[in-house]
Amino acid sequence: MQNKQSSLQIVSKSLQTSYRQFMADFTSPAEVVAPLLPQMPAFQLNLFLEKAQTNHYQIMLQMQPSLTETRPYNIHGILKTLASGQLVLVNRREHLTHLIDPEQIRYLKRA
Repeated sequence: MQNKQSSLQIVSKSLQTSYRQFMADFTSPAEVVAPLLPQMPAFQLNLFLEKAQTNHYQIMLQMQPSLTETRPYNIHGILKTLASGQLVLVNRREHLTHLIDPEQIRYLKRA
């Protein structure tokens, strides 16, 4: 009788450990806070935005917090302009497209 109980306890502990390891894969990692970069002057941002578009550079933008964000965040991709004049940052690797408000950009750099 004790053998059955101890076997059951071993199986139970093993199952609990496996379950915890399995669920740890699905929990989101702790949010990485992007380092705060300095606010670039408007003339410099405009010049860099123009260069990035004409040369199709892969860039990183640090954006000011918006409605859903509480701190500045970084986005990566290639900058394009739609026919309407709206700026778009396209990241093909992550299958993301961001509509960009130029007034919300804190910092721009080539990635």
